[in-house]
Amino acid sequence: CAIIAARAAARVVAVDLNPAAVRCARLNTVMNGVEHRVEVRHGDLFAAVPGERFDRVLFNPPFVRGAPRTDRDRAWRALDVAERFASGLDAHLTDGGEALLLLSSFGDGGAFLRELKAVRFEVQLLATRRYVGERIALLQVRRA
Repeated sequence: CAIIAARAAARVVAVDLNPAAVRCARLNTVMNGVEHRVEVRHGDLFAAVPGERFDRVLFNPPFVRGAPRTDRDRAWRALDVAERFASGLDAHLTDGGEALLLLSSFGDGGAFLRELKAVRFEVQLLATRRYVGERIALLQVRRA
């Protein structure tokens, strides 16, 4: 996501909880020639960007609610990521900023919708794609 975003943005901050994913993302920025526009940080959600605001936040969250068993499993499972994302988003968006959220039918997308609406965000479906046994949805999230 960060590499694609860097094609259009002057500055991109990418965050991941998994140290291996952070190393891989850093290598990919170099291989794609965008390392001067992408800063990759190790951290958990907004903890890695304290006090910073963004025009656009892209989030491809763990879809499945549950305790991750390994660092690799954190890509798929989390206990409270919907709640933490929704409660922290407003403090990290610029005026007029938005989030783009990718959800899968494999997980609890309803939790994200409930949590975002509870803290007064509007959610709009931008696109869907079906795969064998799965539906992916891209949502736009804005302040109400």
